[in-house]
Amino acid sequence: MCEPFLSTSDSTEAGFEFLDHPADVWVHAWGQSFSQAMEQCLYSLMETMMDPSQIEPLQQFDIDIEDETKGSLLIAFLSEFLFLFDTEGVIIKRIQIDPIEKRDNGHLRAHATAWGEIFNPEKHEPDTEVKAITYSYLEIHETESRTDIKIVFDI
Repeated sequence: MCEPFLSTSDSTEAGFEFLDHPADVWVHAWGQSFSQAMEQCLYSLMETMMDPSQIEPLQQFDIDIEDETKGSLLIAFLSEFLFLFDTEGVIIKRIQIDPIEKRDNGHLRAHATAWGEIFNPEKHEPDTEVKAITYSYLEIHETESRTDIKIVFDI
């Protein structure tokens, strides 16, 4: 589980763990809702890329993503943060995702507010380079009180 991140929930209600995978990073994340499990997926992505204790919540970043299914929304959401890191150096310490909205066109919308900073090689030590977020092994299992997600990061 990821203690260095500033979680908006109790650690018994939400968290993540790394699973064994022969070539990539495989994550199991969970939360009381799909939004909360998505937050944990982002925390696992950041921890894969660097030591989370080095990240400070100095700037606010707002993200809006819309897609057709929960799986495609999750992939687009994590890919957006990977894009922000690759193009602008954005690294995230804390995130809060609003409840997922169903739009009139049937698509799903996620709005998130994240806090972090810009990567500084003098302060932050990179770890594993993540190339992409994949649909490989993607699983989303929801009950009334919990959502579990399994997802793979291509490294």
